[in-house]
Amino acid sequence: MDLMIQFEEELKQRIALVDNYIQEYFSSLDLPLGSAITELKESMYYSAGSGGKRFRPVLSLLVAELFSVPASRVLPFAAAVEFIHTYSLIHDDLPCMDNDDYRRGKPTNHKVYGETTALLAGDALLTEAFLAITKGYKDNGFLASQLCDLLSRAAGVRGMVGGQAIDLKAKNLTVEELTHLHNLKTGRMIQVAAEGAAVVAGASPAEMDSLAKFGEYLGLAFQVADDILDHGEKDQEARSFTGLLGVDGTKKYLKEISDKALKELHKIPTRSVILEHMIEFNQQRNK
Repeated sequence: MDLMIQFEEELKQRIALVDNYIQEYFSSLDLPLGSAITELKESMYYSAGSGGKRFRPVLSLLVAELFSVPASRVLPFAAAVEFIHTYSLIHDDLPCMDNDDYRRGKPTNHKVYGETTALLAGDALLTEAFLAITKGYKDNGFLASQLCDLLSRAAGVRGMVGGQAIDLKAKNLTVEELTHLHNLKTGRMIQVAAEGAAVVAGASPAEMDSLAKFGEYLGLAFQVADDILDHGEKDQEARSFTGLLGVDGTKKYLKEISDKALKELHKIPTRSVILEHMIEFNQQRNK
């Protein structure tokens, strides 16, 4: 079997774990009664339960596997990461941001539920992420506080939200400035997916450092690969690596970053072939 086909099959197994956990999480939500709350819950699950690549939570699962930590132990954190990623997509799609009508092959949240409910669904998913952590790690309050600290830093003004703020105002960026933007906007949430899983696994300080750097490089590589796939979209070219470096230059840049990610991964004593394949898969993916 081709290595990439085998990797995609293994990826599907982890995606199924994430999908099932999120479905069960929403099924067991204890919420106030009322039609407005019911609609809000439906709006939240419409986006959170709709699948996608699940790149971030799957990365958390794979890092946990490095340390022989069962999926059940890291899934609360992995789901929290996905909740925050989903909230960011709902808000990014709103007319005041990117004004997109479709996401993951279906109408965006605000096209189905209206702008106000979509806005609230995003808000609710953001806060639900931290509840998912405190519920999932109620046996270890210190671990829960560590994970909340990491995630809030990655998701807020020091990370994803800060990157979005820069993106909305960005004009005539250099490669270094664009790299900084995407390290915040995209990279930090991918980095924290790896870093948080390492915390759950009880990784050593040296392993934590390598996995944080691995996640940082992988996160940037993910965005660079997206720019290659989006090449030709006029509204993207002004703020893209392909617009600055050209397609061939961007492919070279992607290879350089991916090699750095692989170098950090190789510092971990336990080898993960599937994480190595994730780096390669990102370079070869077509969506």
